[in-house]
Amino acid sequence: MKKVILLTFAALALLATPPARAWTYTNSDLLLIFRESGYNDVEFDLGSVTNFLGHTNGWTTTVTGWNLNLVTGTFPSLTGVKVVLLASTSQTDPNPTAWLSSAEPNTTAYTVGAQAWTARFYGIISAIGNRPFFYGVPAAAANAYSIAPSSPASYDYTASGGTSSGAQDLSQLGGNATFTVEQAIPGFLDFWAIQPSSSTPKPPDHLVGTFTITANGVLTFVAGPRSANIVGVAHSGNVSTVQFTTTVGNTYSLAYTNVLGGAPATWPVDGNTLVGDGNIDSLNHTTSGNVEFYRINTQ
Repeated sequence: MKKVILLTFAALALLATPPARAWTYTNSDLLLIFRESGYNDVEFDLGSVTNFLGHTNGWTTTVTGWNLNLVTGTFPSLTGVKVVLLASTSQTDPNPTAWLSSAEPNTTAYTVGAQAWTARFYGIISAIGNRPFFYGVPAAAANAYSIAPSSPASYDYTASGGTSSGAQDLSQLGGNATFTVEQAIPGFLDFWAIQPSSSTPKPPDHLVGTFTITANGVLTFVAGPRSANIVGVAHSGNVSTVQFTTTVGNTYSLAYTNVLGGAPATWPVDGNTLVGDGNIDSLNHTTSGNVEFYRINTQ
């Protein structure tokens, strides 16, 4: 009887434990990759990227579904290890989209036509996801691989087109992105949704949110744009010019008040807006003659 009870408890424990996700890569899965020169690439399939989409600004979650022990067992230290996050729909999806991490967004990074999008983003990302299984690389865990960078199945080899594993080449997805897609630990990465377009000018791509990884390997995601930082306020007559940091594609407006203490969400908003270009930009506001305080709204 005791043996039957123990077996029953064991069965119930298995049912209560979420099953480990096997490496069955499909389009739109989010790939988490750790790399450092001289060591194996460590690659995780985190499941659908939709888990990180459609959330309200400020929504925060600790990213699970990957094995920190596999990472720390591969590299002598986490400090300086590079992190990359990538996902892509299929090229035939009604809304083809690639999601790329970015350490250095800039004013020219996000313009790409349909043909280039398929070759540069979908082709590379889907290959990174499919190659470990195709080349028969033994899985290091249920949803993870540890692959020698010289292997045709590795991120290094695939992203560089098999021609180089140099840091500069890989930092921009083998030269296929015009921005840096990786970030050293500890650090943060913007997470962009990039869609092909033949229209001119191309509409701005969407900043989904920001991933942050600590020196201890805690990976966190915060949805929505980063807050802008005011870096200066100049006055000329009754016009104030407020300078602030921007991120490519986000829309900014200026909220103001001359009475502190109220909730910032209730502050009046000036009707002028601008779309960020990754530089320090400015908005003007005509004051009422009283001392005013400012904050930047980001969308």
